[in-house]
Amino acid sequence: MRRAASDPELAEALLELCCVIEGIRGTTSREFGLTPQQAQLLTTVAPQELTHGELASRLHCDKTNITGLVDRLVRRGLVRRQPDPVDRRAVKVSLTDQGTELVTRFRESVSTALTGHLASWPAARHQQLVTLARTATEALSM
Repeated sequence: MRRAASDPELAEALLELCCVIEGIRGTTSREFGLTPQQAQLLTTVAPQELTHGELASRLHCDKTNITGLVDRLVRRGLVRRQPDPVDRRAVKVSLTDQGTELVTRFRESVSTALTGHLASWPAARHQQLVTLARTATEALSM
């Protein structure tokens, strides 16, 4: 049975889930001495190099916001800027070794928090959630 194009119950459930996950990520980011926005930028950069424009697009914000975030993370030694070999006007942002290590620990901490809350679920339910989450993410990214 196909649902109506407007499904407030589904939208509400997804928004609630998003808020809970963002709360866990926000708490974890502060434990690592990061703002939630800095943590989001770091996890978006890993493991590639992205321009300010690509970061702004992926983080759904203005390039001027990216400049300030990157400036602060450069000062902390977590990211570096390098000239784009293809476009000399552009700069690529990548993680330093320290940034890579921090992102690894951050992701492990968020993963532990999330899976800890769902530890009582049976394995089949875990797999259903993984499948639904990936499918929903793909559909919403289009």
